[in-house]
Amino acid sequence: MVIERTIPDFGSWFPQAVGAWCLTLAILLCVVFFGGMLLTGLRLGPRRAFSLMWKITKQTFADVFTVSPRRVGALALLTFKEAVRRKIVIGFILFVFIVLFAGMFLDPTSQHPVQLYVNFIFTATSYLTLLLVLLLAAFSLPWDIQKKTIHTVVTKPVKISEIILGRIGGFILMGTVLLAAMGVVSYGFVVRSQGHTHTLSAEDLQTIPGNYPDGVSPAMEGKTSLSREHRHDVFVEQGGEAVHLAVRNDHTHAVTIRTTPDGKRHYLLSSPTEMFTARVPKYGSLRFRDVMGLDTEKGVNVGDEWQYRSFIAGGTKAACIWLFNDITPERYPDGIPLEMTLEVFRTYKGKIDRRILGSILIRNPETGLMLEQQVFESVENGTAKYFIPRKIRATTRAMVTPSLSSTSDGKVMQYPPEKQRDFAGTSKSEFDLFQDFVAPQSTTYETGAPVSHRNTLEIWVRCLEPGQYFGAARSDLYIRQHDAPFAWNFFKGYLGIWLQMVLVVVYGVLFSTFLSTPVTLLATLFVMLGGIFHTFLMSMGTGTLLGGGPFEAAIRVFTQENLTVELDMNAAEIILAGMFDSVFQGFIWLLAHLLPTFGKYDTANFVASGFNIPFRLVVMNFLSVLGFAFPVYVAGYVCLKTREIER
Repeated sequence: MVIERTIPDFGSWFPQAVGAWCLTLAILLCVVFFGGMLLTGLRLGPRRAFSLMWKITKQTFADVFTVSPRRVGALALLTFKEAVRRKIVIGFILFVFIVLFAGMFLDPTSQHPVQLYVNFIFTATSYLTLLLVLLLAAFSLPWDIQKKTIHTVVTKPVKISEIILGRIGGFILMGTVLLAAMGVVSYGFVVRSQGHTHTLSAEDLQTIPGNYPDGVSPAMEGKTSLSREHRHDVFVEQGGEAVHLAVRNDHTHAVTIRTTPDGKRHYLLSSPTEMFTARVPKYGSLRFRDVMGLDTEKGVNVGDEWQYRSFIAGGTKAACIWLFNDITPERYPDGIPLEMTLEVFRTYKGKIDRRILGSILIRNPETGLMLEQQVFESVENGTAKYFIPRKIRATTRAMVTPSLSSTSDGKVMQYPPEKQRDFAGTSKSEFDLFQDFVAPQSTTYETGAPVSHRNTLEIWVRCLEPGQYFGAARSDLYIRQHDAPFAWNFFKGYLGIWLQMVLVVVYGVLFSTFLSTPVTLLATLFVMLGGIFHTFLMSMGTGTLLGGGPFEAAIRVFTQENLTVELDMNAAEIILAGMFDSVFQGFIWLLAHLLPTFGKYDTANFVASGFNIPFRLVVMNFLSVLGFAFPVYVAGYVCLKTREIER
């Protein structure tokens, strides 16, 4: 699975998030207060403007933080009933029809069927749910104000803040019920649509030629019956007691052998295994070694526009090096299960379906002892599984390989130094994974500072064929620790849609307090689109976008200057363009912090790719949505309260 955004630890994320939230909120409050002072002062004068703004501020804090849960619950229930009366249930019926006819349009021959079905289900659910709650939030309050039905509410002993909370709560309740029903239907659709089995009989198997002892059944091979447009290759070991089915379309089947009294064997195949997974991976840090043997942060750029992966050249000293922490016998008593996804770049095609050879090596970061663990063939567009056992029998001689790094003054540093290298262990014929290759403590240099690690192991991957390249990113090789329940992971994926729905509701209610229905729809859609392109807006706001700000970019367009060259202008023009761009960047920076990053709440990729959604990611996303929802709720209160003051 591609993870371009590293999931941070909660302990390091939370203080930074709180600091950014407080800074943005303080700037926004200052802008709103002094902006309101300026606009009101033009009509009423500075003194009355300050008095009015101070009164509104005190009343806002009093009303926002003192609400009655009973009245809010009653208003939310009323909003929920209104949504039901507006035939919102039709959305669920439409979703059921989509699911019923989805099998007619989804490719049954897909090599990754679960990924296809899960992506379809999550996409359909997301679009339909967000569209429904957007229409509800945009039409409800403007319609009530236009028809004056809201007067039946405001005449009761309720606060404006309770009306806003009631609307938000009612729409969220409606969306939650809708999502829950869709989730049950979706899970049943995905699981039942992929449920199948195959038949296997003695007639489907052929004997593999060879010399077999008397009384021992020969090894056999064959194929299962056709089901869901695929078959599985079958291999029966000598003696006939062990049957192996090849993995096909991301799954296999367990085989049970039953022998009748007359000696005939019947093979019973189970439902698919390894299909509905929620892997819990352990990722390591990644660095590269270039063709000269020096450690680098990145590998070779082969001209790919997507900079996610870096490449290493085949037939050289180049390697991808993953460093894993906390590798202990208690966690991995039998050995280390690895899963790896590599990209292959070919400088010459030859036979295009021929796989490229590579090797996996293990190394002790402290002593430098390294051993080639196995040679493999590349698996393109798929994930390969490997296993490093506890006891490793050497097929090649071990070596001592120091890590080489270049300093700023051009010197090459080696670790371990030559005097500390011990070559005694290289002559062993059998190694113990934890005693020989796991370092109790090692040190790496991250951002120029030494960082200490405990119980570390390095895993190297090399390309063995000259002229070919392997591409890798940090998440392309991981240790598969265990699997979480797929149903729970599916629920957490739907929770991501729920968080997006909450954001659509709160922003839709905010805009509906002072805008008409069509403008509310457009404004909420703008927030959603801005959140989708949040990374681009943030790069504009921080000035890291290639080509400069809008004024500098406009100058480059008219002068036809390349993005990477300096502008051919005098100092005054450059300073003037920089001043305008600085003001614009400040505005974009504030806007980027006001818009939620919609893309980061979408966790369907985890479910579709068979990876567990980390619980810390769920908590961080929930707190992030809460951080956006509270200021928007306060802004909605102020807008509706001010609207009533004007009337």
